[in-house]
Amino acid sequence: MNIKQAYEELILKLKNDQNNIAIVVVGSSADLNFDKNINDIDLFIITKHGDRQIRKRYSRQNIDFDINYFSENLAYELIHKKKLFFIEGIIKGNSIYDKKNILGDIRKYAEIEYKKGPLKYNLSQKKELKLNIIDNIKRIKNSKDLAYIHFMSNLCLKDILKSYFIVNNKWVPKDKKLLKKIKEKDYYLNNLSKNLHISYDSNILNSMVEYVFKNIK
Repeated sequence: MNIKQAYEELILKLKNDQNNIAIVVVGSSADLNFDKNINDIDLFIITKHGDRQIRKRYSRQNIDFDINYFSENLAYELIHKKKLFFIEGIIKGNSIYDKKNILGDIRKYAEIEYKKGPLKYNLSQKKELKLNIIDNIKRIKNSKDLAYIHFMSNLCLKDILKSYFIVNNKWVPKDKKLLKKIKEKDYYLNNLSKNLHISYDSNILNSMVEYVFKNIK
């Protein structure tokens, strides 16, 4: 059995479950191009019943299947709550099964909410983000433990990069895509990030905070 056969066998099993009413292939393998090297396939399953997200993982033919189950009601709730992972999955995903023709309306709602942008932070919340990062930078300055300095510096970097999107009322990318998105959007901040990974100088973190929060007084 090859990868395509393993995929088709799993999909058939999922379709035969009467509680499953729609299937969307999401992530990097959404195009289902079995001629390229596929290591994993991510699936969103929309169900008739269920009040919470359920995640299951399977390994077959050296490929990992990551399956997330959401009821139809929960799908709308996640979009309403601006959960980007779900909104992007629905918008960009490959719909391969739609027993009750529900995915069109779910995708339309997701597109509307995505265009509206993320939930907005008020000034007080943005100030709190800034103060928390500054407190962590102070802890770095007061430490002589190199492992701790590296760990906390990377934590601060992640928080600063996320804050860049929050302060500008933009969708916050997944952690693994933060640096890539910053590289696309802000040359100065990207260079500071590179320099931090070379020297782990806390002054670079301070410069980043001043830059990101320059309009937050």
